[in-house]
Amino acid sequence: MGNGNEPTLLISGGGPVGLTLAALLAASPSASACRVRIVESGAPARWDPARTDLRVYALSRASQRIFEELGVWPAIVGARACPYERMRVWEGAEPAGSAAVAFDSADVGEPDLGHIVEDALIKEVLTKHLAAAAGVGVATRNVVESIEPGAGGMHVVLRDGERVCASLVVAADGGASKVREMLGLASIGRRYAQQAIVAHVVTERPHERTAWQRFLPGGPVALLPLADGRSSVVWSLPDGRAGELMRASDDVFLEALGNATAGALGRLGPVSERARFPLQMLHALRYCCSRGVLAGDAAHVVHPLAGQGMNLGLADALCLACEIDEAMRSGRDPGEMRVLRRYERRRKKENVQMLLALDALHHLFRLPEAAAPLRAAGLAAVDRAVPVKRFLMRRALGLGGRCERARGAGGHAAA
Repeated sequence: MGNGNEPTLLISGGGPVGLTLAALLAASPSASACRVRIVESGAPARWDPARTDLRVYALSRASQRIFEELGVWPAIVGARACPYERMRVWEGAEPAGSAAVAFDSADVGEPDLGHIVEDALIKEVLTKHLAAAAGVGVATRNVVESIEPGAGGMHVVLRDGERVCASLVVAADGGASKVREMLGLASIGRRYAQQAIVAHVVTERPHERTAWQRFLPGGPVALLPLADGRSSVVWSLPDGRAGELMRASDDVFLEALGNATAGALGRLGPVSERARFPLQMLHALRYCCSRGVLAGDAAHVVHPLAGQGMNLGLADALCLACEIDEAMRSGRDPGEMRVLRRYERRRKKENVQMLLALDALHHLFRLPEAAAPLRAAGLAAVDRAVPVKRFLMRRALGLGGRCERARGAGGHAAA
């Protein structure tokens, strides 16, 4: 690993974004020039082959390529992942009615539009991958207690009493990031007064590797295809209604879900256990300070209606890893503001655009019933406009973005 004088890069947060960033740094040409520490508050990642994790992500092609180049994608797909080839989005009673749009991967020459993958699976595969990486340490059941700037770097104290002098502290610890607060990086945002209920459900009709999403006055409901033939439910609801349905019996919940999905996949049930989480939008005013930087939900949180939150976070990890690697190969300090501001400029525009677009969609479909004809006309117009649909699908796949185009330009082994 070197002579022990290498800079330490400390990552707070052992979720997919923090783990991916560490793996990218470990695979970079400058890997021997630094040490990477991950501090995670939770227990070590455990994926259960007998139980599908309730938390799943719709990974884009760009995210898939990051994992492919790290060499972990075969382990993810080989364990349990479901490609989805089509997507149907509609408002009203009929999934194939006039107020609907259908996306098909064949229209853009792709085998699929992405994969539905479990959170626990991604974390376990990446954790095992990092266990074999030189210079990477993972401390679970631990948190950053304090950060103070000092000579030579940030002086970090962990809950277990360990003290670390870090050249760079990365906050990848989620939307409620404590490290973001410690770094003094302010954020703006608001709660949507909605909660998302997640569950897995058996459906009468096969999902046909199709993601189904219906917009309702209270929020969208989605059925995402799972590898075992079931569908993952992601249902955004007003706070009060979400509470009612979390307390309801399975029969009552399934009846409500069947009505919400307009019978798109026939009768529903049985259903797994349910969980819920509050919905919000959040964006950091600045992504960086001297020797501190934000990534993933610590920097931006978007509405889940398009399933893009994790893809944005993984794009952050790729971009930040590229900037750190380039700096170290040039003999520069990875914690320099010049390095971190370049990352901020590359990622902030795309993240803000996605946040605002999803927020606008959320508000559009919350407008009164009188606006329904306008929304229907918009969906029908998109469905007829083949070039527009192709553009939207390529954006959802993550193809052609700024970091995507930069992958081969910087000499980064994993970028």
